[in-house]
Order: sequence, then structure tokens, then C-alpha cells
Amino acid sequence: MRRAAAIVALGFAVAPLGCRDRRAPAPTPRATAASGNGHNVLLVTIDTLRADHLGAYGYKRATSPRIDALGRLGTVFEGAYTAWPKTRGSMVIMLTGRNPSQNGYSKTHPVLLDFNPTLASVLKEAGYTTAAIVDNPNVAAQNGYAKGFDSYRETWEEKGLATEADRMRAITDGGIAFLRGAPADRPFFLWLHYVNPHAPYTPPAPFDTAFLDAAASGGPRLRLVPDFHGGIPKRWAASGRDRLGYYVAQYDGEIAAVDQEVGRLVGALQGSGVGKKTVMVLTSDHGESLGEHDYYFDHGEDLFEPSLAVPLVAVVPGGKAGVRSRVFASTLDVVPTILDAVKVSYPPDLGGVSLFGATVGKTAPGRERLFAQNDRNLVATWNRHFKIVGTPEESGMRFALYDRASDPAEMHDVAKARPDELQAQRRILQLFLQQAEKEWEQTRRLIGNAPGEGKLSPEACLKLKALNYVVAGCSP
Repeated sequence: MRRAAAIVALGFAVAPLGCRDRRAPAPTPRATAASGNGHNVLLVTIDTLRADHLGAYGYKRATSPRIDALGRLGTVFEGAYTAWPKTRGSMVIMLTGRNPSQNGYSKTHPVLLDFNPTLASVLKEAGYTTAAIVDNPNVAAQNGYAKGFDSYRETWEEKGLATEADRMRAITDGGIAFLRGAPADRPFFLWLHYVNPHAPYTPPAPFDTAFLDAAASGGPRLRLVPDFHGGIPKRWAASGRDRLGYYVAQYDGEIAAVDQEVGRLVGALQGSGVGKKTVMVLTSDHGESLGEHDYYFDHGEDLFEPSLAVPLVAVVPGGKAGVRSRVFASTLDVVPTILDAVKVSYPPDLGGVSLFGATVGKTAPGRERLFAQNDRNLVATWNRHFKIVGTPEESGMRFALYDRASDPAEMHDVAKARPDELQAQRRILQLFLQQAEKEWEQTRRLIGNAPGEGKLSPEACLKLKALNYVVAGCSP
């Protein structure tokens, strides 16, 4: 669905003119001494990043040599998925470790509601210094995402950072400054969120031409369309470019650009005095559809593999190197995995599981299946063999069944050909929805009269418009 650091209390310079450095609206009392094992946490999230466009996940282009190298230092989770393929919902899930039926994310409240403990608030209460540097107004502080952070830096609000490339480099610069100035008397949690490679795909030089090979000039010719189906969305069209291969090459260029920033960050971490005591997790909020199912350069409308499959890489102190785990993993698992790694107690009722065992050479909890939902009320569940997707219609829920083993692209609905399997998968999905409704009964009471989305700044609205988001907080 995107920085010189700015807090004097953390030992950094005063913020440059125009910098928005937010604080959590309701500070959590800080413990006098850090609990847990004292390990630091570095969470890097890269917006709209498909797992299958990284070398670590088998991609042939050299888009991600630094991320690939990071994976070799720790654990690559080969079967990782988002639980919600849009930034807002995905990040609420990732930062709380709870499903929407537990955290209250919905069309009426597309925000991170304050009754939820977050990864930052839990770590802050455990004595951590907490900071975030982010790009993408969907995670604006005023919508709750800054809960638990001592410092929350919104790069789209800063003068002098006019382009995504400017903000990308500023995030890395701010992260490096934080690592170099990290307080010695307590552990830290630092979250960095890059918006690249979100559309429009406009990588900076030299990455704009890095993958303009024969494949980039090939592929089908596409017509211009007003939305995201059937061809190139007019809003993303490049002059004289009508081949699918060109746009995929530019998407890959954006990945390569942010990969370079990850390399700078990892180099600084390894060169600092805190590198060997830091848990580092890299993942994405969701993937991207690059023409699959006739859906171009967007995400979130469906629940197919391109929008759901994400990278998940974890490096922990004392962990094993070169591990490739095939367990089903979810963005729901980020909170319990990190808290397990730093030995800080979990909040109650988490929807995910800890994957920490896999990172230290032990067996991680196995799952037979995962679930996902989206803003359009679609719901899906899948195991290694089948996926069922429920789509709401006026007459009720319509179900499609895909044989993932023989049809990994999920192109052929086999519901009519496999009625017994359809019935079995449908029952599992219905049980999930019944449990969710029970949770919603309690969650609605917690929400009460809490406000929904607030009005965003003009800068945030301009950025969201450029990313093709229309949100209530930007209404006239």
C-alpha cells in the first residue's frame, strides 16, 4: 500500500524544518529497567513487495542481493502470507498480532484502535526506547499507528523530501543515525517502513534501466484502462510503453532500489556495537498483482497468491544461519515471534503464533492452513492443496475452489468438479466466520463510541492521491 533523526532525547540533532515527529497520544508508563533478555528489535517493512520477485524466493533477476544475503544470515520463511492485502488493515494486524475481529479494524474504523496493545507499546512498557520512521500516510500517527512510539517520523510531511526516492534514502539515513546514537542503558525497538515498490513504478537511476532487457520489451501489448482490470491503468501509464514487460521491469527496479537501502542499513547495524544483540525482521504488508487474473499494478481487490504472498526474513542473536522454513507463516506472527525472541510477555488473545523456534534450529509450530480477508469482505482459507474464496453477493456468499497443487496460479475454479472438497473447505471457512462473529461481539463493546478516521494533513492527502488512495480523512 513508503532521515536525519529528530529527537534530542535520543541524542540526535534537532529535526529539520517541516519534519513531523509525532508522539503516542497516550504515553505508557516506562519501566525502570528493561525486562526480557535485553535484545534490540529492528523491524523493516517494505510496502507492496512480492516474495517471488526476490532472489531468496527463486527470482532470476538480481533484484535483491542484499535482502538475499540477509536471508542467508538467518531464516527465510518460504510460505509467508499477509492476512489482509491492503496497507492499513495489514499493518493493524501486524502491529497488534490480532485479527480484525479482535482489533476492531473495519470500514467504519479503518484505524489502529487504542484499546489494542501494540508491539511498540508492549516493548515500551518493558523498558524499550521506541522509534519509527515511515513513508505512506496510511500509517499516519493520527490513525493510531504511533501508539507506543517515543518518536514517530512521517517523512511525507517533511520539506525537501519531494520524491519517494528522497524519502527512501531519508528513512535509511534516519535509521542509521538511530543505530549510531542508540542509548546504551536500555534496548530499542526501531520500525522502518519503505513505500517502494508501490505503484507508480518510478525507480531512481540507475535502477530505472537496470532490467530493461529483452524480457522488458516483450510480453503482451496492453491497452489503457480507467481502472486496474484489462490493461495499464491510465494513472500509471508511461508514454510510449504498452508492454507488460516494461512495467514489471520498473517494479523490479523499485525493489532493487530499496534493496540497496536495506544493504546500507544492515551494514550500519553490523558495524555498530548493537548488531549482535539485535533481532531483525524484514517483511511486507502485502504483495502486488502484475497482470495475474487480469488485475494490473494494484493489490487488495482479490485474495489470490500475488497479493497475499510476502517475504519474511528473521535474524536473531544466537540463531541459525541459512535456514529455510516451509511452515505456514502469517503477518499475524510478527508480534509473537519478536516478543518470544526478546523474552517479553505476550498480550492476551493473539491471533498468530511464534516462529522463533525455526530461527534457532528448533521446530516451529505447524499450521495446516491460513486465512485472509480484504476491504471488500472477501474471505479465504487455504492449505497446501486447496484454497476456497468466499465472495459476498446480494443472494449470499459465492464460493470458488482452487486446486493449488495442480493449479498454483489459481486460475481454474474446480468447485463444480470437486463438490465434496468444496463442502469440506466451505465448512472450515464458515467455522472461521462464526468464531470471528463471536469475537466481534466483544470487540464492538470495546470500540464503543471511538472515532473512526480523522482528517489528514494536506501533505498526507496529496501523497495518498499519488498512490491512488481515496480515504475519508481527505474528503473536502
